[in-house]
Amino acid sequence: MTSDELLASRSLNGDLEAFEELVNRFKNRVFALVYRIVGQQQEAEDVSQEVFLAVYEKLYQYDNSKKFAPWIFRIATNASINALRRKKKVILLNFEESYSSAYELNQSSIATDPHLMFERQELENEISSAIMQLPENYRVVITLRYHLDLDNQEIADVLGISRENVEVRIHRARKALRKIILQQKEERGIKIGLSANR
Repeated sequence: MTSDELLASRSLNGDLEAFEELVNRFKNRVFALVYRIVGQQQEAEDVSQEVFLAVYEKLYQYDNSKKFAPWIFRIATNASINALRRKKKVILLNFEESYSSAYELNQSSIATDPHLMFERQELENEISSAIMQLPENYRVVITLRYHLDLDNQEIADVLGISRENVEVRIHRARKALRKIILQQKEERGIKIGLSANR
């Protein structure tokens, strides 16, 4: 299979089929990333289109000695943040699908237990709602880490920051996320044995 980097190089030389292949390879991951940050499907579709237009226009800036994925994810992340800033107000939205494999339960158990299905959906909604309340820089690192499953160095490459900075942001984002979820539960009158400072 042709590497992403070679496809990018061919695209830069005017090979439209190579660019189309790049779009096909990345469209789902780019959309998922944008959707997790902006929180609305229609807007995510619009921003994703903007991302690929920007990629095409900026291909000359891409350094093909480096991996292509972090470069395109950086463009997608920046476009998503710009979309949020244009809105000035974040709309909270519950997602239907699971945010992360970290929250997946045993599929066979879910299929046979309606109670487990309900609990899983509640958990997904709770986490998704909490993520949409995070400041954008925390929301971005959580999305890159747990949805796109990037490691800390890859996230650092996407965001143009140090690996240590990524580790700090993830730690603070988790802490903020836990605090929001605890507050949501307390507002519904549910007391659970978790500490917001953990």
